[in-house]
Amino acid sequence: MLVLPRSTGERPVRSSPFIARRCEQIAARAGVSRPTVFSVGSKAQLFTLARQHAATGGSLTANDEGFQQLLAIPDAHRLLDGFAAFTAAISQRLGRLQLVLEQAAGTDPELAHLLESSQQELLECASGVVAAAAASGVVAAAAATGSLRPDIPREAAVDVLWLQIQPANYRRLVEERGWSHHAFERWHAAAMIADLLEPPGAR
Repeated sequence: MLVLPRSTGERPVRSSPFIARRCEQIAARAGVSRPTVFSVGSKAQLFTLARQHAATGGSLTANDEGFQQLLAIPDAHRLLDGFAAFTAAISQRLGRLQLVLEQAAGTDPELAHLLESSQQELLECASGVVAAAAASGVVAAAAATGSLRPDIPREAAVDVLWLQIQPANYRRLVEERGWSHHAFERWHAAAMIADLLEPPGAR
């Protein structure tokens, strides 16, 4: 479900399929005038604006203040716990929009580029978290906090984390399988820690 910014009254716009909606239909379903929709620009620009609005409160981008605060956590377990909570909350807000984007990207080059950019952002954030977890201060405290598993190459660790933070995981487990948000968040953190970190005292 696509939600327009607050200035449009936040009335929902059904998005199946999003790409087939003409701007007139989007305007009618949102209860706004056509010029309001046209002033945003293309469908890709409208979609970008909706994603930005839904991401209020935190986004997976390198310049997000909340993400930068996470990277400063000097303990690998606490870092991944915090990252799991952060990404679960973002997936809760963006999961459905991401699904629409994935469905529409195959028929619209602009949306395909937007999808590619969003995945690149996830990959960069995963890389930042892996680098922070491998920082010297964390490794030095390995006996207490765990460190990156030595049997997983750094690039593979980034790919694993990138896969784990896909919004589709949240959508499938919470919306399709009926998990609670809290249950997903706990599993999300445990999976990250088990996949990426050595158990405390492993060395």
